[in-house]
Amino acid sequence: MRDAHRSDATAIGAIWTRAVPYLVRSRARAAADLRRDGVLGRRRWVAILDGEVSGIATGRAIDGHDPSVFLTVEVHPDRGSRGVGSALLRAAATAFPDVVALRAVGNGDPVSVSFAVRYGFVPDGERHVSVVDPRTVARVGPPPLGLRAVPLEAMRNLRMLLDTHNLAASDDPSGLSWHYTMQQLRADWWDSPDNAPELSWGLLADERGGPVLAAFSSVQVDRDGGRSWSSMTATHPAYRGRGLAGWVKRRTLNALAEVGVVRAWTAYDSGNAPMLAVNAALGYQPETTSLRLTRRLHH
Repeated sequence: MRDAHRSDATAIGAIWTRAVPYLVRSRARAAADLRRDGVLGRRRWVAILDGEVSGIATGRAIDGHDPSVFLTVEVHPDRGSRGVGSALLRAAATAFPDVVALRAVGNGDPVSVSFAVRYGFVPDGERHVSVVDPRTVARVGPPPLGLRAVPLEAMRNLRMLLDTHNLAASDDPSGLSWHYTMQQLRADWWDSPDNAPELSWGLLADERGGPVLAAFSSVQVDRDGGRSWSSMTATHPAYRGRGLAGWVKRRTLNALAEVGVVRAWTAYDSGNAPMLAVNAALGYQPETTSLRLTRRLHH
């Protein structure tokens, strides 16, 4: 066990691809994430088995009245059942002595669930992971009355994106959406090599006090693999109830189809009825399930 080094980026990217194949996380992103861990208050460890990086763990503090840490533990499938995951979890769990809870998202398969329960994690929510072929999605109609459609790459003022993102994050029933500062938004999302702002679309409202990003849908894209991951679809609270989330997500899927993406993935909390309706209307089909997990700590 040791702290991750920047030279581990290639190995980390390879494990990411095998451990959770529907996520878009390139080796270039692994290198970028390692450079930005300090900005985001994130720690990262790797496990070495037979001289090779065989698993990774990350821990990131979650601000709030209930201090907690979001953990991920991922092991190369070929190195399972050899204590790698257990060692990584112990290292990550002991690195944040002042928190009251550990939070994670785990795969819903029996092996992953039994591992989580064995180490004291309790399921407290369910997330649906669904997929659609963007080529099957009908073309979007004109923008809703009074709104302008723009690709996110055309936005020169990221403050609008930050504001709408953070307002929507407050209402995320999963509790998994981060509240960003501008520096964190850039480090964790906007400047990521996998972010595709040219294929991500928003709707702008021209208000008396200045333009407002009424809704947006952002994706990460693996062009070589023909797949994408929906990183965030959000509507500003003042513009809800007008079907804007469905419009921006449909427009983004149309853009993905134009560049050859054939599998577009998304995830949403089982309690998020509006997003369930949006995804069903777009033709998303359930593929797998993941679980939100919490382990309370008693110091």
